[in-house]
Amino acid sequence: MPEQKRKRPYSFGRVFFPGLSTPVPPEVRFQPLGNHVGNVVELVKLWKGLDGSARDRIIEAAKIHDSGKPERFEIKAKFDAQGQFKQYIYSFKGHRFLAQSKDLWAKTLAIGHHDFSIKEIARDAYQLKKHQQYADILVKDPLTYARELYILEMCDQLEAELACRILGDEQQAESRTFMDYTISKHQQQEDIYFIDPWPFQPEEVQLTFKYWSMRPTPEEKVQLEKSITDPKLLKQLEAKSNQPVKTLLDKIVKDWWKEQPPHPPTVKPDKTVRIQPLFKADLTKPNYPSIYQDLAGFEPNPMQEKMLEAIAQNPNPAILLKSSTGSGKLEAVLFAALAQNYRLFLPLPARSLLEDQKQRVEKYLKQLSKLQPDREVSLVVDTGSQMHRWVYQNGEEKELNINSRRHLYKGNVILTTLDKFIYRYFAYGDKQKSFVFPLRIHGEKTLICFDECHSYDKISFTNFSGLVQSLYEAGRSLVVMTATLPPEHIQRFQYLEEINFIDDVKNSEALRQFQQETLKQPYRDRRSFHWYSEIQRDSQNPENFQASFAEILLQEWESKTDCRLIAVVETVKDVAAIYQILKDKLEVNIQKPDEFLFLYHGRIAEQLRPNVYQKIQHRDEENLPYLLITTRAIEVGCDLNSEVLVSQICPPENLIQRVGRCNRKGNVPDAKVILVGDRIPDFANTLTPEAWKSYQKTLKTLSEFQTDKIQACISRSQHIDDYRVVELFSMLHEYVYEADLTCQPLHERGLIPTRSWTPSVTLESHQPDGIHSISVPIDRLCIGEIYPNIQVYETKYDQENSCWNTEHPLTSGPAYSKTISVKITPEPEGVVTEESLPQYPYNPELGFVELPKIFIKLKISKTPDVKLLYDNGKSKAILIYPKSLDEADLPL
Repeated sequence: MPEQKRKRPYSFGRVFFPGLSTPVPPEVRFQPLGNHVGNVVELVKLWKGLDGSARDRIIEAAKIHDSGKPERFEIKAKFDAQGQFKQYIYSFKGHRFLAQSKDLWAKTLAIGHHDFSIKEIARDAYQLKKHQQYADILVKDPLTYARELYILEMCDQLEAELACRILGDEQQAESRTFMDYTISKHQQQEDIYFIDPWPFQPEEVQLTFKYWSMRPTPEEKVQLEKSITDPKLLKQLEAKSNQPVKTLLDKIVKDWWKEQPPHPPTVKPDKTVRIQPLFKADLTKPNYPSIYQDLAGFEPNPMQEKMLEAIAQNPNPAILLKSSTGSGKLEAVLFAALAQNYRLFLPLPARSLLEDQKQRVEKYLKQLSKLQPDREVSLVVDTGSQMHRWVYQNGEEKELNINSRRHLYKGNVILTTLDKFIYRYFAYGDKQKSFVFPLRIHGEKTLICFDECHSYDKISFTNFSGLVQSLYEAGRSLVVMTATLPPEHIQRFQYLEEINFIDDVKNSEALRQFQQETLKQPYRDRRSFHWYSEIQRDSQNPENFQASFAEILLQEWESKTDCRLIAVVETVKDVAAIYQILKDKLEVNIQKPDEFLFLYHGRIAEQLRPNVYQKIQHRDEENLPYLLITTRAIEVGCDLNSEVLVSQICPPENLIQRVGRCNRKGNVPDAKVILVGDRIPDFANTLTPEAWKSYQKTLKTLSEFQTDKIQACISRSQHIDDYRVVELFSMLHEYVYEADLTCQPLHERGLIPTRSWTPSVTLESHQPDGIHSISVPIDRLCIGEIYPNIQVYETKYDQENSCWNTEHPLTSGPAYSKTISVKITPEPEGVVTEESLPQYPYNPELGFVELPKIFIKLKISKTPDVKLLYDNGKSKAILIYPKSLDEADLPL
């Protein structure tokens, strides 16, 4: 008998700890493994749209996916850094690798469940392609294996979350990861749960849940309490902070199980539940013809009507939309996507645009949630280092008590940047679940819209055009939107259907009439124009330019102090200096400038910038006066309606975008545009000498700003792709989407230049209210001054705890394979800094105006790489990344 007890398997599918986390749980519940597996198999059988062979493979995988659990069962506990108990968890670590089947595909699916990483999926698909019957499937659709693995994981996760809710462990239910579905409970009937969206063939599924119950004896409770509070044990646990460890509860559970009768103990009464769709199929879409009235309370303009029809009538739309600034391009795509139940991706050219677009989209999603009571509508904002998710229900934002990354790219709308979208397209991110991003980007009901496309040049345009073409060839639904994309660049997208409301006279006139008559915008195109071409900017003495620019702003402001004025300057140093001049002079006049004077640029901390923009937008919406000093960070995507725009001279495409923030609503009778400066700074110039002369000539003839004449000045030299970027894109694509393992080392190096060959690092300043941070190209930290109390760290992935762990000293190696943070900390008390090393001059109001010198660029010729030296006096590290074509002197 003792021998039989020892060999009895731990036939548990899942473990539950009902109630609050406590060192002495009053009860532990165990779902029989057979019950869990049976439920998963049932869900797979009913999954919508599966053909016979795919269904058979996934069903076989579902039957064996947890067969190794009895051998790997353990109960562990988590403790915080102080050794305090946090919670009990259960583990079947490594059980998936014990799955066995004669069907290799099914066995691979079973072993692959849980991880869902690019590394494992590419490896598995590569191995399957060695067998002809599987190679034929994967050649036809390379993502077949990943999609079937996804279905297995979704069925597993759906069953798991339902089990947690039904068997009393809500905390575990909320912590489950990787869900693409929302589960909610019927308010009156306890046996009904809703799933949205609905992934199954019938409109109701019944599942039965069983469990065994173990309650610790009074003696065991005393032992558990003592084991958790024992000082010797705590000392051992402190050394394993944040690492789950086995505790006495594991032994108590296993002893209890061995003492049960030879046959499985009687389970508690079955709990049978009915699962239903939250909405019937005909209620999932908003009313297509009336969606503009329903969501925004206005009628669509001719361009918006055309986009609504084009996206509704084409199962895979691929559109190039050309329309003027302020014509409602965002709403045109957003409303069409929502009307057709698309998951809409909106990659933007800059992170600074995300906040404005987030507010605009949020307003409409809240209204959508009112139209469909009880449905959760969600918005995801992905900046790479952080991913936020907002959920709206019945017109209000819903408070979330779970990790916002839980759903990854589960959202009605996903706002991100082009850089991060490419990053996700190639499955970069957390080591586990990383293939979720490519899979959801390539989902059947996905629409990807690229806005402000004129912002891309050089490497970013090469990547952008390659990405659009790849998505098009994969059959994805696409929209590319622009107001000022140069003709030389538009040629790259001739395969897209063009909807043109700029060059098409009939379309543009219809749009103009609608704006003037229907929207009551009689002054839509009225803006006076003046150019101060005599004001020069000398890089050696920028103070004169800054003072002259500030004087123009003061004159405009004092002539009409209740106006809305935007001033755009090219560099952060200039914009901060002009802002400071204005603030000092306005304070002398006792005007309380803090109420209306704003500074906004890309090097204001990410934690503060959204709040600054919200204040500006509030004053704009309320027609309150403001004086905004900014860089080109404001020129695209921001929905502002100033009365006066003062801009440093810039390329024509940028000028049109900036002017789009002036008299945007067509309701300002005396709007004014002022241009300042005698030449475009070299780093911002896109014009050839001949095009610059033509641009100057046009500007001199204008007394009224005329968009069409400035549009005609847009010209860029023929774009030449960096062949290395093209090759890298192709190789990464072959690895992620075709399982070519010869390209895996490239992916693991993290080499993915999105805008330049120069990687970025995070610059952080530790302040009383928390960390203020920005992202900055690493080579910008090779110039400037040296400051004390600055340390450099790299972040590494902790596979055991599935999280990123910081505070590792910087080591040598490829910069692209590292996540690097530069931390500026306050001067420690009692430490005297040398007079030659003043503290870093960070001012939250002005932002990171100066950049510290952290690295030394090593001058090594005849090498394709840039090498940067970091030396903090205690250790050294050399970072390497590829040179640009100009730096490397490589042939085109």
